[in-house]
Amino acid sequence: MTDNPSACHHCSEANSVRKHGKARSGIQRYYCSVCRKTFQVHYLYQGNEENILQQIKIGLNEGDSRIDISRKLGVELSVIDRHIYMLTMDTMA
Repeated sequence: MTDNPSACHHCSEANSVRKHGKARSGIQRYYCSVCRKTFQVHYLYQGNEENILQQIKIGLNEGDSRIDISRKLGVELSVIDRHIYMLTMDTMA
């Protein structure tokens, strides 16, 4: 797995990403000149991973409780609650 992203995680624009220093954890950060957002390829905390929302959806569809999902993914309950709130706002729009 390479540490250099091929496209921006936010806008998926190719060839607009450049290095943007390092996080406190020492992990390389990147900056997209198109959407002007920063991101990392890898995160130490699982709540920041880009597929966390998909994993929460799967847990909810399987009938898991918020606490079970939190334990399974290794993230705080408040992170689960925030993502569930975002899911409900998406369905309302």
